[in-house]
Amino acid sequence: MADFWAKSNGVSLSQHTGDVLAATEVLKKKIGNKIPGDWWLGLKYAALLHDSGKVDPAFQGRIKKQVQKVEDVPADVPKYKDIPHSILSLFFVRPENFTFSQPYLSHVVISAIVFHHWRESFPDYFLGSQEYLIRKKAGELEERAALWNRLSQDLVAEFTRLAEKYGLDPAVMGLNTTLTEYLRYNTLGSAGLLIPPYTLVYLPDHIRAQAARGDEKDRARVFIAGNLMRADHFASMVEESNTGLQIDAIESGRVFTTGEIERALKEKFNTPDYWQKQFFQNHKEAKGDNLVLVAPTGFGKTEFAFLWGAGKKNFILLPMRAAVNKIWERTREMVESLGEKGDDQVALLHSDAALETFSRYQQQGDLESESNTRKAMELARHLARTYIIATADQIAPAALRYPGYERIFAALMNGALVIDEVQAYDPRAAAIITHLVQQNAYLGGSNLIMTATLPPFMSRELVKRLGLVGHQVIRLIDEPEFEGVAASCRHRLGFNVHAGDYASAVTAIIGEAQQGKKVLVVMNTVRAACEIYDKIMALLQQKKLAIETVLLHSRFILKQKDELEKAVVEQYMPNRPDRDAGPCIVVATQIVEASLDIDADVLFTEPSPADSLIQRMGRVFRRFARLTGNNAPPEANVIIIINGGDQPLNSRRRSDQEEKTAGDVQLASGLKTVYNRDLTALSLVILLMALKGEAGLSPGNSLAEELKRKPWVDCFKKSKGKGSSGDMNRRLVEVIKSITGQTLLLTEKEKMDWVELTYGTLDELRRIDNYPLQLQDYIQKYEETLATLDHGYCSDRKRDAERLFRDISAITGVPIEKAGEFYDSIRVWLSGKSMESLNFLELALVILPRFTVNCPYLATSNGEKMRDLDFEAMLPPGLDIKNVTKIRSRLERWLKGIYILDLPYDHVKGLEVQNEQ
Repeated sequence: MADFWAKSNGVSLSQHTGDVLAATEVLKKKIGNKIPGDWWLGLKYAALLHDSGKVDPAFQGRIKKQVQKVEDVPADVPKYKDIPHSILSLFFVRPENFTFSQPYLSHVVISAIVFHHWRESFPDYFLGSQEYLIRKKAGELEERAALWNRLSQDLVAEFTRLAEKYGLDPAVMGLNTTLTEYLRYNTLGSAGLLIPPYTLVYLPDHIRAQAARGDEKDRARVFIAGNLMRADHFASMVEESNTGLQIDAIESGRVFTTGEIERALKEKFNTPDYWQKQFFQNHKEAKGDNLVLVAPTGFGKTEFAFLWGAGKKNFILLPMRAAVNKIWERTREMVESLGEKGDDQVALLHSDAALETFSRYQQQGDLESESNTRKAMELARHLARTYIIATADQIAPAALRYPGYERIFAALMNGALVIDEVQAYDPRAAAIITHLVQQNAYLGGSNLIMTATLPPFMSRELVKRLGLVGHQVIRLIDEPEFEGVAASCRHRLGFNVHAGDYASAVTAIIGEAQQGKKVLVVMNTVRAACEIYDKIMALLQQKKLAIETVLLHSRFILKQKDELEKAVVEQYMPNRPDRDAGPCIVVATQIVEASLDIDADVLFTEPSPADSLIQRMGRVFRRFARLTGNNAPPEANVIIIINGGDQPLNSRRRSDQEEKTAGDVQLASGLKTVYNRDLTALSLVILLMALKGEAGLSPGNSLAEELKRKPWVDCFKKSKGKGSSGDMNRRLVEVIKSITGQTLLLTEKEKMDWVELTYGTLDELRRIDNYPLQLQDYIQKYEETLATLDHGYCSDRKRDAERLFRDISAITGVPIEKAGEFYDSIRVWLSGKSMESLNFLELALVILPRFTVNCPYLATSNGEKMRDLDFEAMLPPGLDIKNVTKIRSRLERWLKGIYILDLPYDHVKGLEVQNEQ
């Protein structure tokens, strides 16, 4: 009997194939009869045959060379390059012996085998520059028939026991001489055997046509290919990782029934009747169906999602890590209230999940923190738990159909996908998510899109692409039981205009704090936040006032940022009734919009788009979020700060002529880099119209004619040839100045209407021919991205898909003044440690958060202010050459992507970036 290896660590081909088959059995037991029986049969055949090509002496020689002497390698190993083992596996499949009820399943199984390890060079093997290698291999099989017949017989003998154990026909195994002869003179691409995996199968027209015909081929392909990858990858991890995990852990959680979750929520809310339960009692047809839920922040959308996804595997996706960590904790608490261990049912998945998990184990005093973290992360990456709580960038790029995307969709099939806070994504990411839920629905998964606000253009696409009907789009405040909440008020809006020096705003901020209030100040950029913070501190010092004041933004060293966030949430503005009543001022950026559970008495904020402003308002008077009636104060508790100062001309001094022709005013920071100017201005104009009584906030209103009248027409850029647009911000500021002192009371319903009217108006204007105003088209990027995906876009690599979704433009670095201390800390940490005890998680938990900070790439002058790390400075003295090489190699791998930033760092204001707009 031949000694076939599957892995270079000595795992036999028979053992690995058996492990993959065992994994498919576990999946079948967990998912059960929701899937056609022939699909499971096809998956098992694919598992049995997927690595047959590894019997190739060339492959065996390559993976065994680490433990064999050169002279032990068989002499008849080919001297030319061998082909990928997954392609060679085709030569050992006899598809005529498959007994599927649907003929297409033979092609699906063969395709899954060939593509289970995709390589970028595969297209060249089928129809390009590498196809000659397949012809050579086919020729070798015929010319060395005795060798390959023996290898085939050994393979069949070794695998027959496995085939019979899992109810498979051994006759499907064996050398396929017909295919061998064909491929000696023809290309694999022309053989008609394969279904290419990254084709135009998700075009909307194609999807609708396939669904209408009931054609299951695409679904079967994704199910079999995706679950083969899941089983193969998991088996390899178990065989190689030394985690102690067993094959049956591939689906290691259990689903929770509706009754169980209702019991957990009854305990959480301390009442048997809560709106989430009542909703599903009143709308039984909505349970597990595709839904869109629009509900204000703080109304319990997460608990709604738990009930909606009962009885299924759940994927809950959010945009930011901080929010993901919070939902991870809430999900664990829910599971543990039912007597289950949170660790056994709930997985955390984002870029810092390993560090977060390791930190939690250490806080619990777990003596096996490192090994338990490795185990938890492997199960998370392999999507093994019942609840996968993740940032969207871990799952959504699958919509771009990078090689291997089927693994994600196979796990989502018959599961429950929850997209939370969809309003937080930029237009391109929102379009990718729209396509994700469309593909998931087509493949049999369920989708719940939850959001505080939903622009009409996105709602329209979701309705169209998911085929939603009336009861599947829920605006919670329109439900009869929420009439009182819909009409309730907790926010009164006002304006404060300053001349570019923040003077009037700072005076008002301190004045509110002097009245004993907790004042939240939110600016659009870090630079603006630092500027107004300096002004506040100067005036406090001038007035000799001792009011607690803190600055919070994203450019603090990570440990300091975490400490600041904790202080804001637990000390300055906690969202709880027993908090300290003393005044404070918290100056922040949009970092507070969704991730921090705080409650301020008054908000001063720069203008931003309507949905962003509503998120900021949600941090004010949060204690009244679920109460009916008018809970807003008689004076404004949301003040929009308007910058009436001239726009800066970079950092150089203006000439006298430039001062005279400086043109427009600034309005707010970040209107070129963070937010769309016209979307922000339109949001303000609609508020002003309502305040002046010229138009209501009803989403059904058309403002096209109103916007053509003065003063509104002067607040936007004119269409080509329609007149000057050079001072549109100044005109808007003049309107705001004219109503200074007036306030606008907003109900909860009106806030949602405001968002819908803003985006609806933007959508309406762009569709009117020859309209006199030319608004920057925020919606265009969303539609262009959807169109690109609709035309069959596939990403060549997973990392490219991730970059497209996240639009990565930030880097991680160590401020230059802390570089010496950083190197010293690593050197001390390395001293006295053996190679075996070096642990990245410890380095990431203990050292990196004390020195690293996130920074926009543009702030480094496009890389000019970035330096590579000095690894020599980290190494302790006295190491032998062998250990120096090994330790340096590990450090280079662990610290990849971290740089020294030649930028000043201030302990109070964080990383300082010059010339930032």
